Amino acid sequence: MNLIMAQFERIKPKVFSALLGLECSKQKIDLVVVGEFVANRFFKEYHNKANLKREFEELCAYFSELAKNLKLTIIVPIIECESAESSGESSAKSRAFGSVFKGESKRDKFYKSIAIFDAKKVRFHRATRLMNFPHWNERAFFDNELRLNTRPKQPPIFSVGGFKVSAIFGWEAHFDEIMTGLRKKGVDILCVPCANTFGSNARWQRLMQTRSFLNNCFIVRVNRVGEFVENGNIWDFYGESFIALPDGNLGDMLGEKEGILVSEICKETLDEAKNAWKFR
Repeated sequence: MNLIMAQFERIKPKVFSALLGLECSKQKIDLVVVGEFVANRFFKEYHNKANLKREFEELCAYFSELAKNLKLTIIVPIIECESAESSGESSAKSRAFGSVFKGESKRDKFYKSIAIFDAKKVRFHRATRLMNFPHWNERAFFDNELRLNTRPKQPPIFSVGGFKVSAIFGWEAHFDEIMTGLRKKGVDILCVPCANTFGSNARWQRLMQTRSFLNNCFIVRVNRVGEFVENGNIWDFYGESFIALPDGNLGDMLGEKEGILVSEICKETLDEAKNAWKFR
């Protein structure tokens, strides 16, 4: 099974479509994994959410058509919009609390999500864990329902090229309850789109290698590139995307620049690790 790690700062549709089309003309490509905050801008760049609904609709139309035309699966983080008209949350609150919410205007909801596009449909995984640090406060920006004291909702698990595949965000990979659930479900390839910065690559390599070893699975960690400047401080999204192998070693990897890399995922490598270590 062949997959593409797509490491970019932003998706430029014409360029991205041409690159994928070229690779698909050379060989069969089954899966494409895109980094975090690449389809959309980095969340801290949005000073308001006025255009996010339109962005969501346009991105869904673009990636749906691309996956259909090229007959492959695309995993891409996206800011998902649930319109006020389709969300029952406000009305449910109003029924439950009566006059407390009287006069409250309904608003669109925005979720940190991973979209999974294939030739027939799109699935979404809404992040079950969000960072809430002073410098990186996703909880204040997004509307995800976290349920921190209960078992997190399982991300979609689907088949690509004979492998069981799933996708979570990098922050979610820190939590044992999420990784244990994926191991119990027998996930073979875990895709982890990221927006990693602050010179943290060595730590991410150690984390992903440990997780891939204990779950005896491939982990495809795709980081974005580019810079974000805040208060004179430069945040360097450094790329360095890689695949962690089921035996805990590192496989294919990209450097610090934009680009794509085609990697072959071999069932023999997976079976050898499973048979040797029997973690699943």
